[in-house]
Amino acid sequence: MKKLVLFAFTAVSMGTFAQSITENLYFDLNLGTRIGGTTSDSSSLGAGLHIEGGVGYELNELYAIKGDLGFDTYNAKDAAGTTEDKSLGIRGSLQGVVNVSDLAGFGTETFGLKFHGGFGFYTISNPSFKDNYKTNVGEFSDPGFKGNDDMINFIFGLNPQYHLTEQLSVNADLSLVLLASQSNYLDRSANNTVNKGMGNLFNASVGISFKL
Repeated sequence: MKKLVLFAFTAVSMGTFAQSITENLYFDLNLGTRIGGTTSDSSSLGAGLHIEGGVGYELNELYAIKGDLGFDTYNAKDAAGTTEDKSLGIRGSLQGVVNVSDLAGFGTETFGLKFHGGFGFYTISNPSFKDNYKTNVGEFSDPGFKGNDDMINFIFGLNPQYHLTEQLSVNADLSLVLLASQSNYLDRSANNTVNKGMGNLFNASVGISFKL
């Protein structure tokens, strides 16, 4: 009998704990554009596609933490605009989130504004450069993702929200991403000159946020 009571108590406690965790979880999915990036003088770079998804956990009504994964496309062109040099950037970040509208007292039932900031890892893959390198030189010996330009990223952004229901919101997100220790130009297959420094890009996107 004691074992049955203990089992029931444990099951109820674990269920309550699991429910309290899931009730504070939310999911973001945004689609938009990538602006910026560092190319050599021989190429130009327009805007690209940006896709981002994240999972957040609300510590309380004002603060949260979240992890996200983002993708940026790059399409550099030569001066004549005939040769394309395509790259893909992949970012994973851990961020803190502050509910600015509630903290400052201007939030409403339908509108909210959040600030998010954090750091993570960013890697840029240039397929043309990697194929040419393997053909003419051989296998890569660099650390990290072989043949990629790997770096640390720092991200800061604002996230206005329009709440459709208590669970579902429409998002806009404006984020600045700083790329520490970027080593190569984005048009790497055309110009593989080492270019160490601080890169940057800007993401503007819209999407949805769903809270469990």
